[in-house]
Amino acid sequence: MPKYVFTYFDGRGRGEPGRMLFAVAGVPFEDKRISQEEWPALKSKTPSGSMPLLEVDGQILTQSMVIFRHLARCFGLDGDNLLDKARVDEIVEYLVEVKTAGFKLLFPPTDPEALKKVKEDFQTALEKSCGQIERIMSCNKASDGWAVGKKMSAADVMLFEAFESALSKDAAVLDKFPKIKACRQKVQECKKMKEYLAKRKNTPF
Repeated sequence: MPKYVFTYFDGRGRGEPGRMLFAVAGVPFEDKRISQEEWPALKSKTPSGSMPLLEVDGQILTQSMVIFRHLARCFGLDGDNLLDKARVDEIVEYLVEVKTAGFKLLFPPTDPEALKKVKEDFQTALEKSCGQIERIMSCNKASDGWAVGKKMSAADVMLFEAFESALSKDAAVLDKFPKIKACRQKVQECKKMKEYLAKRKNTPF
């Protein structure tokens, strides 16, 4: 098995899906957490000047979605056939749209009008993307309750992670999307995910 080192800030942010993929796959890795104080000195020494980074036997990968897709392929979490693989990618792309809008709420503007627009943009992205994800999940003829196919995939893991911050502020945020809610519950009940969440360091975001 390769030696994995996953480097990201000491928080969930854009790195948490990677940690969760390792967790549900049961694959050991070094969870290297960088403080905000350490980052300026380290930034120029990284290939892209950004994180997360994934080191695989000394070879470094950059770009979060590249890393997550690579891990999904390595761990068999990318779908069982070509159509399922496309469906997994499709769901993940819609989640990226939601998370991009949601990140702006983590550090909201102080101007009331600007804040109003940020909130409206998030709600628009949420309604559009979650509606599309519900449609895609409706195409899954398997009765196992996963987003794609008959077993857990990266789509399920990222469906769970993508809404953690939003749900912590508004428990009803997914009430219009029953398939997503049910899938998240299924992921949360997975033994390896429960173990990971129980020992995960508590951070604001």
